[in-house]
Amino acid sequence: MYIVNIEAVEFKEYLERGARGVKRKTLVDASSGSKRFYLRYYRLEPGGQTPFDIHDYEHIVVVTRGRGSLLTMNNGVPSMKSIKEGDVIFIASREPHQFINTGGSELEFLCFRGAEILYREDVKRIIEGGDKA
Repeated sequence: MYIVNIEAVEFKEYLERGARGVKRKTLVDASSGSKRFYLRYYRLEPGGQTPFDIHDYEHIVVVTRGRGSLLTMNNGVPSMKSIKEGDVIFIASREPHQFINTGGSELEFLCFRGAEILYREDVKRIIEGGDKA
């Protein structure tokens, strides 16, 4: 078991290419003993944005503070959706996305995501023929 208070973890600058004005707290990951799921907490300053991203793992985002926009693609066409405190967002595997703080105060959200091992196991199962529908 692992217990951490969100206030006890310090924000660190998120320096991925394309990110601007983003800080992140890593609350749960492999270093805390989790093998299948990670939990992170993001803060975007006004005008801040995450990279325009696409990856194999799914994730669930819970907006805890502020307002902003979520840039996605719909059949190859960019689509902007408004997001606000209280919204819960599911982002599928390989779904392009970018969070943008369009508000006048900080935008904060929790991000639950699957660990890489989940996707390696899926690939292995499919290759070995274990994913027959």
